[in-house]
Amino acid sequence: MLKKWIPRLKWLVIPVALVVAYPFRYDIMDALRATIGWSPPADPRPEGVSDLAWCEQNYSEEIAAVAADLDLPYAYLMALIVLECSGNKPAGHRFEKHIKKSLTQLREGALTKFEDLRTRDLGDASDDALTNLAWSWGPFQLMGYKALGLGASINELRNEESASRLGALWIKKEYGHFLKKKKWKDAFHYHNTGNRYPLSGGPRTHNPYYVSNGLRYMKYFEANGPSKKATVKSKN
Repeated sequence: MLKKWIPRLKWLVIPVALVVAYPFRYDIMDALRATIGWSPPADPRPEGVSDLAWCEQNYSEEIAAVAADLDLPYAYLMALIVLECSGNKPAGHRFEKHIKKSLTQLREGALTKFEDLRTRDLGDASDDALTNLAWSWGPFQLMGYKALGLGASINELRNEESASRLGALWIKKEYGHFLKKKKWKDAFHYHNTGNRYPLSGGPRTHNPYYVSNGLRYMKYFEANGPSKKATVKSKN
């Protein structure tokens, strides 16, 4: 009788082990990390430093130069960086699966256009190339395919040294008229959604407070311009 049930009991070993181990999962993972010698990378941001102060530390001088050169408002660009990447440098990047799908359909002719792009703009782009175009890059989290309209390469957009300027160039080209007229709500909303702030109803942004936070951050950077940049002390 026992021999008959042994094969069946084997299937219970893993589920039972998981249930027993669950309360100790963090201890088990810590022990595993110690065994293989892995530890998470240290957060470069000193404890207690806000996104605003961190953005100043990382981007103030760079964005001040870009803003002056392109005649764009420093406070708006800095506020946008806080919204998009929390002031982190490197800024990180995000993959947009639906964008990759649309670009693939455009390349294959299933779509005749995608925003300002046409099938001819993609040519014989590989799947890897389309994947790069479907990531957002730089402090303004500009989508890779936006580089095509700037005559820039995806590598330039991925490069931390050139991403800020390219992103600012796109902003000026795409909705700089809002900034000229100081229509900040329209500018923030357009950057996140591709449309100006709705005439009625609430914002259509992924975060309902995206625009209001941006306006609040602008006030901070207007009061703390590049000449008054906050200095963040290193942990070391």
